[in-house]
Amino acid sequence: MGFSENLQILRKMKNMSQEQLAERLDISRQAVSKWESGNGYPETDKLISICEIFNCSMDEIIKGKISEDTDKEKTKYETLMNQYSKGIAIAVGVILLGVTILLYFSGIPGPESVQDRNSMIGVVILLLCVVLIMPIFIVLGMQRENFIKENPKIPNFYNEDEIAKFNLKYPKAIALSISLILIGVIFLISLYGIGLIDDESTIPVVVLMGFVTVSVPIMIYFGIQKDKYDIEKYNKENSKEYKEKNNLVGKVCSVIMIIATILFFISGFVYYMWEINWIVFPIGGMMCGIVSTILNKE
Repeated sequence: MGFSENLQILRKMKNMSQEQLAERLDISRQAVSKWESGNGYPETDKLISICEIFNCSMDEIIKGKISEDTDKEKTKYETLMNQYSKGIAIAVGVILLGVTILLYFSGIPGPESVQDRNSMIGVVILLLCVVLIMPIFIVLGMQRENFIKENPKIPNFYNEDEIAKFNLKYPKAIALSISLILIGVIFLISLYGIGLIDDESTIPVVVLMGFVTVSVPIMIYFGIQKDKYDIEKYNKENSKEYKEKNNLVGKVCSVIMIIATILFFISGFVYYMWEINWIVFPIGGMMCGIVSTILNKE
């Protein structure tokens, strides 16, 4: 299979007409027609532009064999990413729900023995939530890794209309999520500020966590969906060079989160700090972000 056939397949994959491609390249439709019929060949600068438009290399479009069975590939990729985004969002939501329940039980007033019992009930519920969602993380993670190993590079399945349609939904979803968190913060500040409850009450924090439990999964779902449409990013992140560069980042972040988990359990079971020790996880996440930024500054 040569350049002419590959160009036709790539153009059809993006639902692009010869006129549209010609307009992008600032040439005539007849020139594109000649290329696809094998009666002509683009100049180097046009060939580079074609590779950029279709997110492929020169070797692929000139010497390679572009698969025509794109519908099955797209369906497989979309099914995987849709399941992954929903599963991860739900799993994170369940963990946050467990934290919310833990805070609720920890804040129930009563004798010290009753408070200790309630705190333990909250911890057990949180651990049950973690146990329930752990298979989701493992299964979806393995499915995604297997797909990436089999398909380290994929063609750009999505046309401009599909991407534009999603880009209309994305900012609305993120704005809704942020608004929910802000409502929770305002509610918390109002209750403490007006003095409707005493300073030791955890009710405002529980309500805030309720808003966070709803909003964060929405952010995660649409964030993964946004990555789904970014095929260029997918191909870049799964290249050998990129993986080697980010291997150190993954190892360091793994150590940070393991330490955070150890601190969580020690501070909880030894010092009974269940009301506040959950903060080690967002702190660990921020530290991972800082490490990633420093190590990838180039």
